[in-house]
Amino acid sequence: MAGLLSPFAAMFYGIPGVITGSVAVFLGLTARSRIKRSGGALGGGGLALAGWIVGLFGIVIGLLWFLFLFSLFMAMVSTGPNK
Repeated sequence: MAGLLSPFAAMFYGIPGVITGSVAVFLGLTARSRIKRSGGALGGGGLALAGWIVGLFGIVIGLLWFLFLFSLFMAMVSTGPNK
């Protein structure tokens, strides 16, 4: 669930996307290791991998969006109305 939310959360200043993406990556890696340790008794390896990948995507999009907004803010501050 955190993996699905991370790209959408990245649209709000980028930071929530990074947070939910990090949670998704952690949970995906944890689930994949549990599935491997179970020796085939547990399923869902594909879903865990998908959550991990979408979480990484959310982190990247969140960081890029944050950097864009930060650079836009810095450009607006440096060329304010008094300059």
